Amino acid sequence: MEHAQQPQADGQLNKVARDEDDVFPTKQLTILAICRFSEPIAFNSILAYTYVMVQDLHGGDATNAEFYAGLLVSAYAVAEALTAMLWGVVSDRYGRKPVVLFGLVGVAISSLIFGLAKQYWVALLARFVGGALNGNVAVMQTMVAEMVKNPDHEPKAYAVQPFVWALGSIIGSAMGGFLAQPARFYPSVFPVDGVFGRFPYLLPNLVAVATIIIAVIQGIFLLEETNPMFISQEDGSHGHGKVANQDVNETSPLLRVTSISRSIVGSIREGGPKPLFLEEGLPTATGQTFDLRRSSFGTIHSVRLPHDHAVLGASHHQHHVHEYEQYEEPEPPKQKWYNFTIIMLTFSLVLISYHQMAFGSVLPIYLLDKRDPAVELGPHLDIYGGLGFTIHDVGTYMAVNGIIALFIQGLIFPVFVENVGVWRSFLVTVLLYPLSYIPMPFLSLLLGTEPAWLLPFGIYVTMFLQNFFGIICVPCALILLKNACPSSLVLGKVNGLAMSACCAARTVSPPLVGIIYSVGGSLAAWYSCAAIAILGCIQIWCIPENEADVGKVEVESAFKLIEEHPDRLHIQGVVVEDDVIAEDSGYEDNDR
Repeated sequence: MEHAQQPQADGQLNKVARDEDDVFPTKQLTILAICRFSEPIAFNSILAYTYVMVQDLHGGDATNAEFYAGLLVSAYAVAEALTAMLWGVVSDRYGRKPVVLFGLVGVAISSLIFGLAKQYWVALLARFVGGALNGNVAVMQTMVAEMVKNPDHEPKAYAVQPFVWALGSIIGSAMGGFLAQPARFYPSVFPVDGVFGRFPYLLPNLVAVATIIIAVIQGIFLLEETNPMFISQEDGSHGHGKVANQDVNETSPLLRVTSISRSIVGSIREGGPKPLFLEEGLPTATGQTFDLRRSSFGTIHSVRLPHDHAVLGASHHQHHVHEYEQYEEPEPPKQKWYNFTIIMLTFSLVLISYHQMAFGSVLPIYLLDKRDPAVELGPHLDIYGGLGFTIHDVGTYMAVNGIIALFIQGLIFPVFVENVGVWRSFLVTVLLYPLSYIPMPFLSLLLGTEPAWLLPFGIYVTMFLQNFFGIICVPCALILLKNACPSSLVLGKVNGLAMSACCAARTVSPPLVGIIYSVGGSLAAWYSCAAIAILGCIQIWCIPENEADVGKVEVESAFKLIEEHPDRLHIQGVVVEDDVIAEDSGYEDNDR
């Protein structure tokens, strides 16, 4: 009788596990999003005042301030890139949760020291330490992958992190602009001889620290561990399946059926000390990460390629696999994982990453920099100085810039790419990209002119162009890059190459464009960005269109509730035909 009841108990157990897999992890994703939200607030709050802070730390000397300001921006990214793999190994051995919480504490300590810095080297060291102690970009991506048990939920889940980063960036930029130098702008509240008068950049960092503390506290009590190894230990079982220990006896089957999510099957199979996100590439402090094995391509949407339809209705692809199934991992065939198209697309991404980051670095400097005294106010071109705005003005412009970016990515990107096509979208935006840099020095002609709204309007137009070209062309380049891969088995290597190259470009860009600004003035800095963009216009003709183009794609917004389209559930969880090979070969597949 006991033997007869055992299969029934196993079936009920597996049904419970499948029901758990079908539930979208709203609570845990929200908790993780709060942790993620606090980081861009701390990072982006310094952008509005870094240039002025460097001058104050140097006793008001503006010599090479642009270079030193760019160095402060890059220090965080360099340190984060150098320690990313280390934190991956630590998260595998000791769990994701402690690494995430420790990373947040590191950012808080860095922000506090940065706000109290009275010497430049202290501020630079604080930024470097903050990046070195924080490996959360990749660890949080891994946690999302491990939280999502149903592949149909992945597009929506993966959209949370970039959306939260964008939202935090908007708030952080505005906060830095309005809270820096409070004794100067709010003397009735913050006296000049008070603590915020002696430390003019402490207040925005204190607010950032308070936000991080809230995130850490809720993370300690509410965030759950997602590392499969630790879940197995807590459940007294292997993998995601939960088996009550009291049900196991000498008559129990040796091979028990347990439900394991496809989202983490590859992670469990990999095991060992290697970080689960090893092939996702190095993180960047700007939050611009991507994974070619997923369908988001660095956006908040799910992009379906034409050959995705080939596997719709393939009944043998199940959302769950069983522990008793044998996964033999044959040696992948020896094949060249790169080709000319991949190299050219990667080079194009590097050029785009360079001048994108240069724009983000030099824009607040140009807005804050004083006008050249030799140039009269009015319709006169200033090729050396800036626009002479206050930190408050810069905070407003930076926040609006973030809103523009969110608007373009959320509403314009899916419509534009679906109607124009991937290759044409990439071609048009790359060819027009220099137009977002060439007009920038001529904004000085609008200073002191009437009507007064002309100058802000010109700034917002250039911001819109820069965001539009960047938000369209980068995901399109990633789609083309994935399509150029000879096999899904090499997606990880190609992704790692592209991420590492882009990270290197973003790292060297701020200090380099700062040197150009210091030596040649604002016009030289902007036109150096335009020169790199023009080089991209020339280089794009080296990319073989017939090998890269993917044809028409469909972009599905990740914010549409899955319940709104029950008949399209399988489409949102679709896998690319090549990815079937990766799954059958025992490789982790994150692009479903």
